[in-house]
Amino acid sequence: MRRVSPTDLPCKLSNSFIIIYSKYLLLPIKKSLSIILFTAASFKVNASITMSIIIQLKVSHVRHVTLLLSLLAFFSLCRSSTDLDYLNPAMTQVGCIEREREALMQIKSAFTDDPRGKLSSWTGRDCCTNWAGVTCSNMTGHVEELDLSGASLSGDLSSSITDLKYLTYLNLAYIDFQNKPIPEFIGLMERLTYLDLSCSLFGGVIPPQLGNLSNLIGLYLDYSSNCSSAYHGSELNWVSSLSSLQHLAIRKVNLSQTSEQWLHSINMLSNLISLDISDCGLAQLPQTLPFFNLTSLTHIDLSGNKFSSSMPTWLSNASSLEVIHISFSGLVGRIPGIAFQNMCSLRIIDLEQNSLKSGLVELIDTLANCSNSSMRVLHLQGNRLEEYLPESLGRLRNLNNIDLSFNFLFGSIPTSIGTLANLESINLYDNLMNGTIPESLGQLEGLHYLDIGGSHWQGFIRDAHLSNLENLTHLSLSCSNQSLIFGISTGWNPSFNLFKLCIWDCKLGPSFPAWVASQTNLQVLSSHKHNSFWHSPWLDFSENQLQGNLLAVLTLKKLSYGLMNLGDNLFDGRLPRLRNISELSLKNNKLSGVMSSDLLGQVPLLSRIDLSGNMLVGNIPKKWNGMDGLRYIDFSGNNLSGEVPEELCLLPSLAWLQLSNNNLSGEPCTSVIEFTSLSSIDLGENGFTGNVPKWRANYLQEMRLHGNLFKGSLPPELCSLSYLHVLDISHNKLSGSIPPCLGKMIGFRESRKLSLSKLRYQIRIQSFKMELIMKGNLLIFETNLPILNFIDLSGNELSGNIPEHITDLSNLNGLNLSDNQISGHIPENIGLLVNLESLDLSNNALEGHIPASLASITSLSHLNLSHNNLSGPIPTKNQFQTFNDPSIYEGNPGLCGAPLLKKCDAHNPDQDHANNSDVSEKMMLYTSIVLGFIFGFWGVCGTLALKKSWRDAYFCFVGI
Repeated sequence: MRRVSPTDLPCKLSNSFIIIYSKYLLLPIKKSLSIILFTAASFKVNASITMSIIIQLKVSHVRHVTLLLSLLAFFSLCRSSTDLDYLNPAMTQVGCIEREREALMQIKSAFTDDPRGKLSSWTGRDCCTNWAGVTCSNMTGHVEELDLSGASLSGDLSSSITDLKYLTYLNLAYIDFQNKPIPEFIGLMERLTYLDLSCSLFGGVIPPQLGNLSNLIGLYLDYSSNCSSAYHGSELNWVSSLSSLQHLAIRKVNLSQTSEQWLHSINMLSNLISLDISDCGLAQLPQTLPFFNLTSLTHIDLSGNKFSSSMPTWLSNASSLEVIHISFSGLVGRIPGIAFQNMCSLRIIDLEQNSLKSGLVELIDTLANCSNSSMRVLHLQGNRLEEYLPESLGRLRNLNNIDLSFNFLFGSIPTSIGTLANLESINLYDNLMNGTIPESLGQLEGLHYLDIGGSHWQGFIRDAHLSNLENLTHLSLSCSNQSLIFGISTGWNPSFNLFKLCIWDCKLGPSFPAWVASQTNLQVLSSHKHNSFWHSPWLDFSENQLQGNLLAVLTLKKLSYGLMNLGDNLFDGRLPRLRNISELSLKNNKLSGVMSSDLLGQVPLLSRIDLSGNMLVGNIPKKWNGMDGLRYIDFSGNNLSGEVPEELCLLPSLAWLQLSNNNLSGEPCTSVIEFTSLSSIDLGENGFTGNVPKWRANYLQEMRLHGNLFKGSLPPELCSLSYLHVLDISHNKLSGSIPPCLGKMIGFRESRKLSLSKLRYQIRIQSFKMELIMKGNLLIFETNLPILNFIDLSGNELSGNIPEHITDLSNLNGLNLSDNQISGHIPENIGLLVNLESLDLSNNALEGHIPASLASITSLSHLNLSHNNLSGPIPTKNQFQTFNDPSIYEGNPGLCGAPLLKKCDAHNPDQDHANNSDVSEKMMLYTSIVLGFIFGFWGVCGTLALKKSWRDAYFCFVGI
């Protein structure tokens, strides 16, 4: 298109008027003068030549000449924006300059794909009118701007672009140049003032020829918007030649090999206003400069690099700076307050996610000394600051946002914070602040976001702390051991309407806080630390010892497909009919009564339900239709009875089923042939009967059937559960032998990737737990359950030998075969269980010696071999030196040695098995010594005795 100018019409009129005036009004003047003046107007003849001719004219014609010269000057001014050496035909003809149109067509033909059809408009003769992305001068017809961005073009860049001699603006952003190098001929386009190659998918090295573009004002090589840079720059020396540059952005370009000279090159750009070299992997950040030339710099962004150095001192010379971003760059040490001494224009400081340890107080004091401080944003989160907040913070009157979360700050919030009338966001989450919260905080009427959780606040929260925060939408705070007491008036009605409320480990109760009921916009209501960042509809007031009737709490608000966690409190009453809940936890309360048959009547999106640890009775509801998304069920620790509904077992997405510690009976899930999603099942401590189920389950990892009435033998189908790593079928009525295939179970042999447990971690309220007897104690495994490898077959009537291949389970952490009727020997190569921590073989009929290889398991910390028929000495090496409790070995009449009182008889071969290896090694040593002496002595002395020539030579050598 043509560039439109408001002076275009007057300029053309003046040109026409000059022609008319010269032709008709100056007839009395010499014909040569008319020709000269007309020529001067049209062809911009040098003014000195024109004046030399005019002087020769008669004085009577001066008035006409003066008027004509005035018109000439006005017309010349209109056309000063271009350098015309001749009258341009494009001023009077339709269409663009043919040479430039041909160049554009060559550019078009070089692109192989134009999915959005941007170049489809490039047809016809007039490239300045309707050609997308092309802008021409309205005076000369030359193409001055070319914008091909945002069209998803791909292909090559034609060298014909250099024929656009008057091009000043070139935007090639988001074009797929298929990793071809940036063409060096771009450096020939010296009129360019704007060049954007962002996300242009060039490859190779940034050509130093870009340094020839001395008229550039803006240069953009930005790869931060979901695109991957394939080119890099070894050095930035070429930048120093861009003397007119005002804006430089190089983002996500590999500059890891660039030396510290990059800053010296940048320092040559005296006109630079904004500098952005972020996420480029720069490793060098010079601390000083011989001189500071960036006097116009207002914005600097060096984030996402790898400096691992201190804050540079040369920043103190950049008094015009308004914005500083140096986040995620490995800055260490102290924040030098002096570096900010002259920066009264500074609006934003962003030094987040570094390793800065101190200097916060000095920084705030320095900024506060500016009487006209412009500071609005202070972000230092994710550092290691071990300081307090000074009172001078209240002098930063324009402060709008402060984020000092994830540091080690201590002390109190300064009372002066109440003077920051413009403050909208405060984030002090996860610090060590152990002081009080001032009531002046309640004066911040413009505050929207207040997160002071994750610390150890003390004292009280009263009405005055919150009364005037009428714009507050996010409130999060915490303390330690309920050291912060909520002293809110009973009838207090807050002026705000929160979207998110998170309060944990504070003294809220004993009853549910009434003022929360007025918060009709709540989407996240949490009193639990781990949920403080959740951004879905969420009600979490767990672990607060709150009391009252559950139904009254559930009428607080109607959550639309929300998450509700009221576990670990003292709520009582009966279970109401559930509605519009996606995840529900009411564990460890005092709920009683039966679960109604339509308990889950209107919860089609329910994915998790936890009612464990209550006093519920009766049967499990049978209506589970339409619950295709339900994955987690925990009804453990109640008094439920009857059978497990088959409808429950057939839920297609079921991943975790925990029904332990109830009075359930019958054969569970008999209609199930294969669990397609089941990850864990715990049916322990019930009255289930029948044989051990032969379910197929490709993802089953933990199975606990402890404390039931299962009978029969262990089914070989267990060995096909590839991912099983916790198997507890202890204290049942199993008989027969242990299947030899148990030693081939992959889950106990190979290291598992955590991705195999992904099913459980997709459920948002993570409270997975399983009770197992490990190391002789009943332990609850939660977060460490996925990495545990454990087999417990104790308390049954199993017989036969321990399978030899059980020693192939190299990742096994715990093995309990106690209280059975197992006979035979302990496998000699049991030492192959290198990760074993607990081994219990007690109360069986094992015989023979204790294998010496057992002493090589350095991780073994619990051992029980009592009440068997073992014999021989007890090993004394390695871990056995710590097993000094005689009860470990009691009930084995044939065992001897420490820690038992029975001493071993060294002459009794029957008691010599355990130390056979030691004796053999000693015998081999003694035999070697004797044989060595014999052969060595007779090999020398025998030879001397038998050979006289050797004997004479020897005696001659020793001088005898």
